[in-house]
Amino acid sequence: MPHQRAGDLEVFYRQWQGEGDEPLVLVHGNWSTHRWWIPTAEALLKLEAGRARFGEILAIDMRGRGDTRGPDNDYTIPALAEDLRAFIAARELGPRLHLVGHSLGSAVAMQFALEHRERLASLCVVSPAWVDGMPEAWNRPELQRVTQDDIERFASVLAPMAPTAPRDAFWRELVETGHRQRWAATLHNLDALVNWKPGDALKQLTMARMVVEGEQDPLCGGETARRAAEALGARRVRMAGVGHSPNLEVPARFAALLVELAEIAAEG
Repeated sequence: MPHQRAGDLEVFYRQWQGEGDEPLVLVHGNWSTHRWWIPTAEALLKLEAGRARFGEILAIDMRGRGDTRGPDNDYTIPALAEDLRAFIAARELGPRLHLVGHSLGSAVAMQFALEHRERLASLCVVSPAWVDGMPEAWNRPELQRVTQDDIERFASVLAPMAPTAPRDAFWRELVETGHRQRWAATLHNLDALVNWKPGDALKQLTMARMVVEGEQDPLCGGETARRAAEALGARRVRMAGVGHSPNLEVPARFAALLVELAEIAAEG
């Protein structure tokens, strides 16, 4: 699987090919990599409407995570959005595309949308980040340090982020690749989420928009998702029996939502 030179990074990405014209770009969350999107991408291609609607489907590894290579530099949300812009430009995607972000990746996707709204046909944020800044109570570097030193502790902390996902060989791969993320990425992204506060500036966005949350999400569900949907002026979808990661826990149901949003975008 390939790397793409983008700015000061060699961005690792995984690609699937549909039959449509518009690309779909998937941005992962904290403690994770592009692999968290594999079930969703495969589910999309099993849907006739998914194959027909999307062209290239690309899931990236962000700076400091997975197999992307490059310096630590800047882990602020605007900087990560610039990394995304550089990747999209280097791949010559577009002129318009569909963008999906999960958790930390939702903040990156929303920031990209604010800066490059003309490029997006649709925006879907899954388990959305706090649009008025992450509460300091969630910024716990001591927990990050313990999990960095102990993969089994990391696995126990990661498990509630996808409570209904099968605990199989693929899950173990997610644990192991997530645990290899850089220490700098982990710490600085927490600070970035505290400091990222777009708030009602998101009301400027007019592309097709959707907020998706799991009813069992212990982190970004409930009021956090409600506020994101309010700021975005977006439809809010609460998925029953699902935790923080619908893209991993119920990929077929989640893929159907992405197709629905893309069809709304096509209708204008």
